[in-house]
Amino acid sequence: MTLLLLLLAAAPVAAAEQQLSVITAWSKNIEFAEDFTRFVADVNAAGQGVVRLKYLGGPEVIPQRQMAYALKRGIVDMYFGAATYTIGLAPESDVFLGASLTPMQARARGAYSAIEEIWNKKLNAHFLGWHQTGPRLHIFMRAPPALRADGLPEVTGLRIRTTPTYRAFLDAMKTTPIDIPSGDVYTALERGTVQAIAWTGTSLSTEGFQKFVKTRIDPGVLGYAMTLQANLPRWNELSSEAKAIIEREAEKYERESRERFTTRAEEEKRVLAAEGVNGFELAPEAAARYQALAVEAVWARMAETAPEAVAKLRPLFDPR
Repeated sequence: MTLLLLLLAAAPVAAAEQQLSVITAWSKNIEFAEDFTRFVADVNAAGQGVVRLKYLGGPEVIPQRQMAYALKRGIVDMYFGAATYTIGLAPESDVFLGASLTPMQARARGAYSAIEEIWNKKLNAHFLGWHQTGPRLHIFMRAPPALRADGLPEVTGLRIRTTPTYRAFLDAMKTTPIDIPSGDVYTALERGTVQAIAWTGTSLSTEGFQKFVKTRIDPGVLGYAMTLQANLPRWNELSSEAKAIIEREAEKYERESRERFTTRAEEEKRVLAAEGVNGFELAPEAAARYQALAVEAVWARMAETAPEAVAKLRPLFDPR
């Protein structure tokens, strides 16, 4: 018996599975949060006995505008959301919106090292990845627009629903941007509160907005800027094995989510065309000006609050 006790005492004790709480910027039924559950499931499958993610939900758990602060203070362990939702803490978050590279290219160029430094300092967070890329933003209107002398759509003064993410672009187009939560857009269109909407290229049909808007301005501009980050002190507490699992799955999710969202955008175009929503294609030179205007508006916004970051980050993320 004494020998048995000694053997048991000397035997290594299995490390307890480490658990991290996770929130997203959207409710579970929104496409971005819905797709993100794939990442959660993949980490939990790969991390059995080592690490587990507990998905808490979205704005029903913590108000959207408080999420980045909750992450910074360690109230939650991980946060997935639009990078621009963290602009209040880190103006450099706009880098993803203004980027011309894919996440895979940015990662290969070492651009994430610069982001990690900023995230550590300003968000008290470890940067894990840039996800759900591929599709772009479009302006959806009730009817085809007139064209300006430079070939761009004439939308001056048009009341367009937006989020803070795309306000710089709409300001540059001299529209009247109106910040309206996603859940209120249908009513805003129905009542004429807005005349058009700035919306992603993947989910308009599921919201029923095609009842009111029949024209999509092409090409789209900017891109999706969804990032994943972990509270830094909590990240540092993880075992090396747990970190490796999460990092590996985050990198895989960059590739796989991009493929899914790119395919989804093409499917959305077909669905909308069948329901009477058609693309309004700008001429090639005008299209290039249109897209460049959107990108420059984002970098100009960053330059107002973090000019030194533009000089450092733009060559890494937008080396055109």
